[in-house]
Amino acid sequence: MKTAALIAALLAVPFAASAQEAPAAAAAAPAVPTPCGAIRGINFICGMINVEDMVAVDGGKTIVASSFKEGSVGFYLIDTTAKTAKPITLSIAAKPDAMYGCPSPPDLTKLSTHGLDVRGGRNGVGTLYAINHGGRESVEVFNLDARAGKAEWIGCVVAPEGTSANSVVSLPDRSIVFTKLFDTKAPGAGIGPVLQGNVTGTVYHWVPGKGISEVPGTQLSGDNGLLASPDGKTLFINAYGTWEVVRTQLDGKGAPVKVKLEFNPDNIRWTPDGQIFAVGQFLHPENLAGPNDWGVARIDPKTMHARTLLTAPGMKEFDNATVGVVVGNTLWLGTFKGDRIAYMNAP
Repeated sequence: MKTAALIAALLAVPFAASAQEAPAAAAAAPAVPTPCGAIRGINFICGMINVEDMVAVDGGKTIVASSFKEGSVGFYLIDTTAKTAKPITLSIAAKPDAMYGCPSPPDLTKLSTHGLDVRGGRNGVGTLYAINHGGRESVEVFNLDARAGKAEWIGCVVAPEGTSANSVVSLPDRSIVFTKLFDTKAPGAGIGPVLQGNVTGTVYHWVPGKGISEVPGTQLSGDNGLLASPDGKTLFINAYGTWEVVRTQLDGKGAPVKVKLEFNPDNIRWTPDGQIFAVGQFLHPENLAGPNDWGVARIDPKTMHARTLLTAPGMKEFDNATVGVVVGNTLWLGTFKGDRIAYMNAP
């Protein structure tokens, strides 16, 4: 196994000294923003809040990114050529799509977006699906026009009570699958039981006109990242608590196939050559606050053989990497906790 270790360590940036003395007690100096310059081959786009997930659209010209904090912008649009980012302008459709049977539009000022998926369309136009924790636990659905930088809400699927949802994938028949990391109403609910390897999650399947059901055989330790084969018949699921990626059938037939990684796998994304990139953290229960090291692995979906491509130390500028999107020769990285995204040469 060939592992490229990224070494990153910066000297602490001193606080600016006050130019004037207060007559009594001096006020505390304001914190100096963390620099946004490149660190040992890792570059950043700053001013972005908790970009937990990303997905490339319009042939990789842009990337749609989530913002995992209630009351944030909802979504960002990243220009992969200019290396810039901006919020997506959001609106509510006058006539939502009745197929979803959504009880009401979301409060767009309370969105806290998590896992993402975008389906179909040309010239940057498609359907955007987003896990939302702001105001309600749900999958929110938008008509996306990436080139115009706009997304119009058209419907939702409200998650079952007690769901801590995570990732979402749309299927060719317009049904939707999404993961439950854990049950918020279970005794001792939270990330603790997941990190102990307990079975806490599942994959839900929403079918228009039929509602939500559990996918057989997907009850894992912290169901996290999710992908589906192009025909929608095969699912790839991250079991966060047991460091595994699981391949199983949507209909529940056949035995699941598992591969063990060296880290807690968070999100998974297809690469341009049909492989899978898994990104996650070396999470230590005794030091959840971090910084937490992170890694990237490449998985062959046919053989389910995994190879770690790189590991990197957590640092104050960037840690807890959650997703890796490959566009050309560039790997884009998000995090559930931070003020920036990262990009670097793809391993």
